[in-house]
Amino acid sequence: MPTAISGARARFIVNNTEVGWATGVSASENISQQPIDVMGFIDPVEIEATGRSVTIQASAMRLLGESMVQQGVWVTGGTADVINFKKMTAEIYDPITDVTIWRVEGLACQTRTWSIDSRGLMTANVSFLALRMYDENSQ
Repeated sequence: MPTAISGARARFIVNNTEVGWATGVSASENISQQPIDVMGFIDPVEIEATGRSVTIQASAMRLLGESMVQQGVWVTGGTADVINFKKMTAEIYDPITDVTIWRVEGLACQTRTWSIDSRGLMTANVSFLALRMYDENSQ
């Protein structure tokens, strides 16, 4: 019988280190397709792949004294610091089966936001551009 993957049995790991208390992670892979239009034909004659893009987003509980910068997940500083920041690898890992379910390679920092309200916990939200995404069957 197939086993469903749930958040209760998944861990978010960046560069072999679990990143705090991630409350949610999502990723997307987009393959750009371009129709080949030819004069004299109303329909495209073919469709060609022209690129691929990968993004990953994560929400995490913000713990006092444990920023994403300290964890090595986010870059601050000047131009040289941002340009020289090493690309990362992120994984969604199932500790029960000891399997990496998804691996995203070549992460580059893109967006960082945070949120807090009077009755909630502070969360930090980050997004990255990436080079490639693999599932457990394509690793």
